Amino acid sequence: MKENYVVTQGNNLIEARHKKPLSVREQKIILTMVSMINPTDEDFREYVISIKDFHEMLGLQGREKYTEIKTVVENLMSKVIEIPRENGGWLLTHWVSSAEYIQGKGSIRLKFVPELKPYMLQLKSQFTSYRLSNVLSLNSTYSIRLYELMKKWHHLGKWECSIEDLRGKLGVVEKIYPRYANFKIRVLKAAIDEVNEKTDLLIDFREIKKGRSVERIEFTIKHSVEKEVKLPISTEKPKKNDVNDDIRERLNLTAKGYHFDQSFFTQMYQGASLIWNDAAENELQMLIHYVNEEETVKNPLGFIKSKIKTAWDIHQDGFPITFADLKVSKRTTGRTEVIPDWFNERNTSKEETVATVVTEEYQEKKRALLESLGKSPEEIEEEMKDNK
Repeated sequence: MKENYVVTQGNNLIEARHKKPLSVREQKIILTMVSMINPTDEDFREYVISIKDFHEMLGLQGREKYTEIKTVVENLMSKVIEIPRENGGWLLTHWVSSAEYIQGKGSIRLKFVPELKPYMLQLKSQFTSYRLSNVLSLNSTYSIRLYELMKKWHHLGKWECSIEDLRGKLGVVEKIYPRYANFKIRVLKAAIDEVNEKTDLLIDFREIKKGRSVERIEFTIKHSVEKEVKLPISTEKPKKNDVNDDIRERLNLTAKGYHFDQSFFTQMYQGASLIWNDAAENELQMLIHYVNEEETVKNPLGFIKSKIKTAWDIHQDGFPITFADLKVSKRTTGRTEVIPDWFNERNTSKEETVATVVTEEYQEKKRALLESLGKSPEEIEEEMKDNK
């Protein structure tokens, strides 16, 4: 299982109420399937998970327990979710439409229901992304749901929710821990403790009372100090973290064999934002994915820069443009309008770019980051091979 996969979901799906909550095993199956979706996919594919990966993900011991796996999948197909609509309505749907065991290959083939397409495919804005490894390490269904909700709001640093809504979002069904004191100890505090211990977030909460009863919870969300202190010590004065830093980190996690330093990223993202506004990160993710898979691209940074330049030219002509259009676009405009300074610079030579793609400094920083994420020495060496 490639735990460096990225899970991306529409925010309405993150905020959904779990009417028939997923078990922790079922959640890991669903989120693994989500992580297999490519940014360029226009429709759901059939997602294949090996029995071996099922074993590791579900914590099964000994020989492949096909009967137990079948039971898990059957229960998964019965689970219902309530997704809020923009117009105030709601959608009730299942997660999975079909599941098939492939004889002779030792794998399970699953497919999402089509109703989930708007919340998983071709997302331009209003979505949340995180590394699959963060949720695979969690052992509680409430911890996984809390992590997703906190990840959605961590860029603001705070989130407030009523007790009733929080119960629905976490999947704490009616009659389970009806007294707040039990809900606080068995669900809320237990989930916060596990998320703080095992993921990249550090969460705290404050109770907001109405009279003597707790009515709402205010969460504070930060990056985990325990993880941050494991990064290499720098003599430079630390810079204040912002949303763009998070975006650069996510793009670098997606990139294979190359790296966006601060200077390159700042100019790249400035240009992309002028073209695509709020959808800039999503378009860049699709561009990076294409570069990763396309063997003919020998100069990743130069290729990305040239594609954004082409997109800017077409954008300046007043035409809407997406990365899907760029893959086949050969159009040039010859326009003379002022464009961002980055686009006016001479093209970087292959030798200059490749020399900066994978530096020793970047390798050291990535190794430190992987260690901070709790990777074993064997996993770290496997990850580092991708950048050699």
